Amino acid sequence: MKLRFLIPVLFLCSDLFAQYVDHAYSFNVDNFPEVYGGKEEWKRFLRDHLMYPQQDMVDKFEGPVTIYFVVTKSGKAVKPKITKGVSLGIDKEALRLLSMLEWIPSMQGDCVVNVQHSVEINFSISKYKKWIKHRGYEKALYTNLPLDTSMAVYESADKAPVCADPEKTFQEFVYTTLEYPPIAKQQGLEGSIVMNFIVEPDGRTSNIRIKKGIAGGCNEEAIRVIGQSKWRPAQKNGQYVRYRMYYTMLFNLQNSFKDNSNGNQRGGGQ
Repeated sequence: MKLRFLIPVLFLCSDLFAQYVDHAYSFNVDNFPEVYGGKEEWKRFLRDHLMYPQQDMVDKFEGPVTIYFVVTKSGKAVKPKITKGVSLGIDKEALRLLSMLEWIPSMQGDCVVNVQHSVEINFSISKYKKWIKHRGYEKALYTNLPLDTSMAVYESADKAPVCADPEKTFQEFVYTTLEYPPIAKQQGLEGSIVMNFIVEPDGRTSNIRIKKGIAGGCNEEAIRVIGQSKWRPAQKNGQYVRYRMYYTMLFNLQNSFKDNSNGNQRGGGQ
């Protein structure tokens, strides 16, 4: 029995077969896949990026869409299959949302493995209207250029993203938004949070990753701040594109309500 158990583990750990996902676990893993930032970031992602198909709103089509897929060792969602749908338009939007996400992959011991996973995305017209009110817009803000639909994430572009607020730099936005977490303040926690995120073609952020963090609620606060930022999206080859940004946020008790990262903001590959 041990031999039969070990063979698929060795197969999935082999770089030679890393591109294949035909063999994926649905059990016996140390952690299930999750989006970066966890449940709260998942909720924010849907609130900021779900676009309800107009005709389905007119027809009052609502309900949950269930998608089964495989999360690869590189954190990609592949082979999606809708097992419970609502309509062609809503199902298509659910698949689009899934294609935008990057995942923390599953581990089995010291090995990163492919794993079967599923999500349920609920389409509610009343909730969507509240989300639109929170966003402040329903249709895309940036329409003068076509959107890249390839879902590729770039780390260099003809024009990198810039803060959308004409009266603030991104640094100034962080200055006025960051709040030092009470637990971190009580425990005297300080340090730098190294992170990256994607600026989407609609100017909102997604896939906020903490590469090096701090305890005491600082990671969560950094994600919250980046999640509230708005951008003019990157441009490449005459299109608005997805673009990965890198940023370091410093938590300093001597300057509790300001970010002191000395302007360490850059686009990937620069």
